Amino acid sequence: MSPTPLPAPRRILVAHSPTSGEAVLLDDTFPHPTEDEHVKAQVGYIQAEPLGDPSKALEWAESRPKKISHDDQISIRWVDIPPNSDGALHFTDTFDYLVITHGEAVLVLHDGTTKTVTVGDVIVQIANIHAWSNKTSEWARFFGVVVPSKPFKLDGKGLEEAPFNGYHAQF
Repeated sequence: MSPTPLPAPRRILVAHSPTSGEAVLLDDTFPHPTEDEHVKAQVGYIQAEPLGDPSKALEWAESRPKKISHDDQISIRWVDIPPNSDGALHFTDTFDYLVITHGEAVLVLHDGTTKTVTVGDVIVQIANIHAWSNKTSEWARFFGVVVPSKPFKLDGKGLEEAPFNGYHAQF
């Protein structure tokens, strides 16, 4: 698969130095480290604690995780979906706040329900089974803020159990 033609994601972080109080401005771009043929993704920031701590913000900014799924930490991520591709159904124990920034994608739910989303659309995914597809000839991208959540339970059973038998993503 060819690399994404979309521009490398850019992250601008502003904070105060925890030692001097001086303003700090980080402006950098991120390559796409995942080698998955169905998605190119990058985590741009991981907040390791549920409540933000300004004294740790610059330390957290240096994190460069190799996986994109973080059910136990708040993160931001960019995901690029190749043209004419179908993603795999999966779930995470997270609330995902997503914005489509490039192209058009199709959100696919476990029951076959689909929703086409385009640039500017906002999607809130709440610990559900889903997949992302791209039925066009152009790349698509979404940006997301991902927050840990309690697992979804139905009659005391999680999404990995019957009747859902979902795949808990750890990629």
